[in-house]
Amino acid sequence: ERLAEAHGSQCGFCTPGFVMSMYALLRSSKQPPTKEQIEDSLAGNLCRCTGYRPIIDAFGVFAKTDDSLYTASPSESANGKAICPSTGKPCLCRNETDVNGNESSLLSSVKTYLPSSYNEIDGNAYNEKELIFPPELQLRKIMPLRLNGFNGVRWYRPLKLDQLLQLKSCYPEAKLIIGNSEVGVETEFKNAQYGVMISVTHVPELHTLKVEEDGLRIGSAVRLAQLQDFLKKVIAERGSLQTSSCQAILRQLKWFAGTQIRNVASVGGNICTASPISDLNPLWMSTGATFQIIDVNNNVRTTVAKDFFLGYRKVDLKDDEVLLSVILPWTRPFEYVKEFKQAHRRQDDIALVNAGMRVHITEAEGNWIVSDVSIVYGGVAAVPLTAGKTESFLVGKKLDYGLLDEAFNLLKEDIPLAENAPGGMVEFRSSLTLSFFFKFFLYVTHEMNTKGLSEGLDVANMSAIQSYTRPVTTGTQGYELVRQGTAVGQPMVHLSAMLQVTGEAEYVGDTPTPPNTLHAALVLSKEAHARILSIDDSVAKFSPGFAGLFLSKDVPGANNIGPIRFLQKKNIGPIIHDGEVFASDVVTCVGQIIGIVVADTHDNAKAAANKVNVKYSELPAILSIEEAIKAGSFHPHTTRCLSKGDVELCFASNTCDKVIEGEVQVGGQEHFYMEPQCTLVWPVDSGNEIHMISSTQAPHTHQKYVANVLGLPLSKVVCKTKRIGGGFGGKETRSVIFAAAASVASYCLRRPVKIVLDRDVDMMTTGQRHSFLGKYKVGFTNDGKILALDLEIYNNGGNTLDLSLAVLEHAMLESENVYDIPNIRASGKVCFTNFPSNTAFRGFGGPQGMLIAENWIHHMATELRRSPEEIKELNLHSDGTVLYYGQLLQNCMIHSVWDELKASSNFVEARKAVNVFNSNNRWRKRGIAMVPTKFGISFTTKFMNQAGALVQVYTDGTVLVTHGGVEMGQGLHTKIAQVAASSLDIPLSCVFIAETSTDKVPSASPTAASASSDLYGAAVLNACQQIKARMEPIASRGNHKSFAELAEACYMEWVDLSAHGFYITPDIGFDWNAGKGTPFNYFTYGAAFAEVEIDTLTGDFHTRKADIVMDLGYSINPAIDIGQIEGAFIQGLGWAAMEELKWGDDNHKWIRPGHLFTRGPCSYKIPSVNDIPLNFKVSLLKGVPNPKAIHSSKAVGEPPFFLASSVLFAIKDAITAARAEEGHLDWFPLDNPATPERIRMACVDSITKKFASVYYRPKLSV
Repeated sequence: ERLAEAHGSQCGFCTPGFVMSMYALLRSSKQPPTKEQIEDSLAGNLCRCTGYRPIIDAFGVFAKTDDSLYTASPSESANGKAICPSTGKPCLCRNETDVNGNESSLLSSVKTYLPSSYNEIDGNAYNEKELIFPPELQLRKIMPLRLNGFNGVRWYRPLKLDQLLQLKSCYPEAKLIIGNSEVGVETEFKNAQYGVMISVTHVPELHTLKVEEDGLRIGSAVRLAQLQDFLKKVIAERGSLQTSSCQAILRQLKWFAGTQIRNVASVGGNICTASPISDLNPLWMSTGATFQIIDVNNNVRTTVAKDFFLGYRKVDLKDDEVLLSVILPWTRPFEYVKEFKQAHRRQDDIALVNAGMRVHITEAEGNWIVSDVSIVYGGVAAVPLTAGKTESFLVGKKLDYGLLDEAFNLLKEDIPLAENAPGGMVEFRSSLTLSFFFKFFLYVTHEMNTKGLSEGLDVANMSAIQSYTRPVTTGTQGYELVRQGTAVGQPMVHLSAMLQVTGEAEYVGDTPTPPNTLHAALVLSKEAHARILSIDDSVAKFSPGFAGLFLSKDVPGANNIGPIRFLQKKNIGPIIHDGEVFASDVVTCVGQIIGIVVADTHDNAKAAANKVNVKYSELPAILSIEEAIKAGSFHPHTTRCLSKGDVELCFASNTCDKVIEGEVQVGGQEHFYMEPQCTLVWPVDSGNEIHMISSTQAPHTHQKYVANVLGLPLSKVVCKTKRIGGGFGGKETRSVIFAAAASVASYCLRRPVKIVLDRDVDMMTTGQRHSFLGKYKVGFTNDGKILALDLEIYNNGGNTLDLSLAVLEHAMLESENVYDIPNIRASGKVCFTNFPSNTAFRGFGGPQGMLIAENWIHHMATELRRSPEEIKELNLHSDGTVLYYGQLLQNCMIHSVWDELKASSNFVEARKAVNVFNSNNRWRKRGIAMVPTKFGISFTTKFMNQAGALVQVYTDGTVLVTHGGVEMGQGLHTKIAQVAASSLDIPLSCVFIAETSTDKVPSASPTAASASSDLYGAAVLNACQQIKARMEPIASRGNHKSFAELAEACYMEWVDLSAHGFYITPDIGFDWNAGKGTPFNYFTYGAAFAEVEIDTLTGDFHTRKADIVMDLGYSINPAIDIGQIEGAFIQGLGWAAMEELKWGDDNHKWIRPGHLFTRGPCSYKIPSVNDIPLNFKVSLLKGVPNPKAIHSSKAVGEPPFFLASSVLFAIKDAITAARAEEGHLDWFPLDNPATPERIRMACVDSITKKFASVYYRPKLSV
């Protein structure tokens, strides 16, 4: 309930996971958890919609507080009433009879429960209070298990060590399992096959946790969470002298995966997996830990950790042996151990490089020297590497700055990384090996100084060893309520919130499948560009459950598919269908669909699809924008040009005091909606009709292209969508091809077919946000006034056109952002490349165009040695400006937004504070930035700006609304219901929104372009007004006490209580031949301030503060709008600073050409709870009605996304301060995402110079 009421559920697909994580924390905590514990417990959950802040706020009510305020005797007022300790006012939180000491009659009939502790897991608490799942199982007697699975797999669960060893003797190659956190991945995603698996979760000898004389004995089956708790206890009891190793391991475990993984993953599992990027193995090695190993004959041997790892995923463990325990020795006086790790995302991420380092300092002849040292790195080779030469050099030396340079040179020899080493980022990862050692050197120096044994660090160097600790997140939301009618203007809870938080909300995957349903899997191209020579399904046919393989030859209708594109001639041209449902002759990207296999289960379908053998003849592939430009590889008819003034004359004259040129690379982004692409298709009336339920933003598009593929009229194809688990543009056009492929199998077999893409397949096949390349030339005055801009932009369209031209056009229309430019020329082209077709994504090209603009603004500021914010403010648009494509700017609010943000963020004082911090900290820097946005609202394809709705009033006074928009978490249905409720003057609870269906509202435009509330809200309002007009004669009699009575009376007098509403956006249109027109109905304005802090030695960063001001007119639902702003900002934060797509291209030769490396949550990192701003503030501009949209509101879905680039530019500001320390004050590029690699390599110092030039630019797939 708290999560629903706090607006913490949008699309709802991730919501049950958050609920269960919170429930697990409460059930397993002896005391109410702290806010820090709550945030930590949620770090393993991902959400793509909310921005996390409302989730944290919702669960904050469970946090530990000062209970004395509420448990002590209440104060009394003069009249004897209880006083609330929170408000200081009389209240009913304790009833009056409690104050008088008498038994309350008020609650005598209410059933109450005694408080129960948070950790009742013995089963005794299993009563009507709550259904406790784990304790019920705890009541069962533990017994050995032997289970037989599919395909001959056997599963054993022994209860004693001798039972385990006996099983091992019988099945030497059996796989031992504890938490399944690694084996599950291997079997599910890597097709690993294990015939015998042995669960050792109940073998007590492997669960040892003992404090012994020589150290700690840690059983191999001990869970990592248990180890954390044990280490905390040991450290508290033994103090820091003996526990430096324990502290290092404990700190490393903090960033090891998420809470959910640490709860099940084991010490031994992590060791024996022998992952090259294990966070713990370098520490076991550096601390001198030993491993105890037992064989099937009960012989125990001991090996040191340094000798245990033999090769990639190979360890010194025979088939008849089991890892028994780990012995972690106590540390000696003046022995120091430190852990290091750098990842793309701080929490729940695998390491790029990690390390464990230990040094023992002893006194010799009056000097404190290194007597023993161990330096081990992970993530740099197939096994953790020991820096042997460096260790030998350091032994016998006194730790001082004089040895650093030689140590660095030896480390370069010890830890070599080849140019095309797996994982790439060679320069960055190499620099980390030195940065970690430098941090360790400073750490030991500081520790020795605290004991008075060495010179201390100066204040500036202390910043290198400060550990990052994340305080609790705080958030503030500011808005005014402008109530209109019964519901509009109120912060109503999302209509589906309660269903979503309880897990009852149904998505496509939850839909009960009809009898005889088949499941589908795709046969996909493995080549970027090749001719298909043959397709062999002879093995697949005999796969279990196989029901059929369908190829291009099996398509009943047309095999071509693609969205409508309107081309140059008179704004109308041919419809381009440049894609195929099934590749017929040539494949043009990895992941292109060649065929579809159907079988009785999802797993059987996948297995059969993997057995289809396709042979190719490889053809040349184009794998970047640069390659496309060189080869002249562009999609046909996609050249665009817009201009104003005379750019050439301005540059040629003496008007411009300065002229700059540069290039901006803009990275792509994966949608990462929580619910993958999925469709259930079934034939009706023996295949005469086809019905489907799809996770799509465009049911009409599904209807249209499935009909085309099957050769059926539109009237015989129905597509329905109840809700989808996120879309963000990725389910506007790209979802169509999967529905079409499944429909072919369903139609041909006359059986229902369900297709649900696995995450890796989804990411590999569906396309992403377009990457862009921008080339600019800007002329301006010494005062900072922009005079001319010449801009070329290219986007990576991929192998089909899809929506790439419209995305390019929108980028061009937004390429001036909010700045007046008297002379401008912008040209653009869509590049054809051999990647899956890129597509719509929140912002639809606008963010890319504006990011290029903000880059050259910052370039100007560097040239002028002025603040970028000064340059921006000097050039802001004003009301009445004619934009460079001819649209008159009306009701321009950018100055109001900018001024409010400057005041809200206290920008001047923030700049002073950052400067002070930077002057006192050499290795940590802070930066700030303010970024504005102006986002045009409307489909830029004119005919799409229309909407229909059906409103039906029933005789009980309830109202059913059906419209063409899709609910995907953005609160569209809630806003539409509010519009209907206010129009009819009834409570919101009386309005129900039906599923979106093509047989109710035909030819609906996709739910996209942030325009759905405007369009469908107006259509619903139109329908309601029609009904009200019909009801008015009867209502005017005034003898009806309720709307239900009025509806009944109208029905009795033959009044039609159903109406179809319709709306078109007026006064818009654009002529691309002339390059002039009014493409947008209005603009949404916003601005954001961000403050970040970076670690210049590692590239790590966190966002200290984000302050956002948006102009949303009179919000229909401010709570939903705030949620959209926060969610868009955090998604934008991922694009700006975290989420990097890595494709097999010339920049990433360690990846197979054309293949996507980052195709899952293991390698592609979206923001988590721990990545949101520490202080997150959102405000809506007050008193600014919008005359252009329903109820004076404004669209909100896409406009805030770009504001997260304030984080990118704040990072750049911090890097600028770091570069200044080395005397580098000139312009430098910083591409998005500003990952740790880009941050670190831009923070030039003596370490980075050993591996790259001052102007090194990390590689990006563009």
